[in-house]
Amino acid sequence: MSEKIYYLLHGIQDRYNALYQDNIEKLGDRDIAVASIGGSGQSLLGNILLELGLNYADPYIDALDADGTSKPVPAYAEYRSRLAATDRSDWDADGRVRPRWPRFVKTHLTPEFLEPRPLLGVWILIRDPRDSLYSWHKFRTNFAKDPLDLLAHTFEQWLEQPGPAGVSRLEDWSAFYDAWDKARGSFQRSTVTTFEDLKTNPVPALRKSLEDLQVDVNQADLLQAVERSSFENMRAHEEKRSGTGGSGGATSTRIMRSGTPNEWHDWMTPSLHQKFGTGRIADVARRFGYKTTGS
Repeated sequence: MSEKIYYLLHGIQDRYNALYQDNIEKLGDRDIAVASIGGSGQSLLGNILLELGLNYADPYIDALDADGTSKPVPAYAEYRSRLAATDRSDWDADGRVRPRWPRFVKTHLTPEFLEPRPLLGVWILIRDPRDSLYSWHKFRTNFAKDPLDLLAHTFEQWLEQPGPAGVSRLEDWSAFYDAWDKARGSFQRSTVTTFEDLKTNPVPALRKSLEDLQVDVNQADLLQAVERSSFENMRAHEEKRSGTGGSGGATSTRIMRSGTPNEWHDWMTPSLHQKFGTGRIADVARRFGYKTTGS
């Protein structure tokens, strides 16, 4: 490891911490970036991939090696345990995940950060920006409790203040998915999965994306992985891990958000509708099949 400072930002990793910077150097032409903005279902997808026995690595909390292995960083143990499958991962005697290619690597970064590495492909995970940003806001203010996020007293204020990329959350979402969409053609393999399909029609959606990425999985294994990654099963895991039992739902739901499509109907206001329905975010969302201009 380098002498860079490995740190936690108020209990949650920054988007581009020192650990991630070191890990980028270990990526190669058998790695597939799993790209998403926070609140888009990356934890769910990651858990399913782990349940399938695939090599899913989180470079924000794991130390990666070029040989495909990864090793948990102890400082992030609590954060890592939010995934049921992560606690059962196939560690070897040295505490490393046994390599299997391709390796799926989580990222909240735009492609230019990864351009020096010859990646095999990208798996874009996207959610309706209204639900994605609202979920990310809840996570940042209710769980992460970063003082910078708490400066905004409302969701609308939070959308406008600068986030990790130094721009508004609206612009951040737009720039992220615009960049990855335009970069898809530079990879040997690429696919897109929507959060909505992941929740309502997971097996066919995952089957298609895995086929796009030329990864073979058994249908029965896929069905089992999806079932084990259901919100109910993951909540039960969290309650068991935290020792809260059936009465500790508050702890698990603070960390885990079940998420359903079109939750934005419950909180949308005319002023928020205007923000999501005009400008660059509406254009990028439309490109991925989301209509944010209607009611």
